Amino acid sequence: MLCFARAGFEATSMADIITESGLSAGAIYSYFKNKQELILHVTQDVLENRAADLEGLEKQTPLPPPAAVIRMFLDGMTHDIGNPSILVQIWAAAAAAPESVEMVSGVVLELRALYERYLRAWFAHRGLGEKEAGERAVAVAPLVVALCQGYILQIVLVPDFDADGYFAALDLVTM
Repeated sequence: MLCFARAGFEATSMADIITESGLSAGAIYSYFKNKQELILHVTQDVLENRAADLEGLEKQTPLPPPAAVIRMFLDGMTHDIGNPSILVQIWAAAAAAPESVEMVSGVVLELRALYERYLRAWFAHRGLGEKEAGERAVAVAPLVVALCQGYILQIVLVPDFDADGYFAALDLVTM
């Protein structure tokens, strides 16, 4: 992550990663055959950390509102990643390389499933029946993922982006 933050995803070579890690090339290549595999592993580790935050939310009393859950997720994500521009670089690289789309889309689909589980509980908590809560969770989860992606894009691309304002606006959205 330090290499990607310093030089960018595309400009970072496996030699850079090997040097930064202090491991031998053989040690690195025994785990990862290329940079894409390594970044997938790192991305999945970050998602697992965030999944741990989202796991069990549906059992909390009181159930935290969606805006608080999104904020917790994004705070944790930016803490784990360090430089959110790395995610934008990964998305751009995946868009340009069809073989990488599957890797990135898998992570997004895992995130969506985590939000679906939480949202199903949230909508049930708000009085919807089990079937309707499930249908609404499936419909709303892609929007929640997009809110997270939009935050990351704006924090990277908009110089005067107001993160606190973004989160305050989330509190105004009722789901």
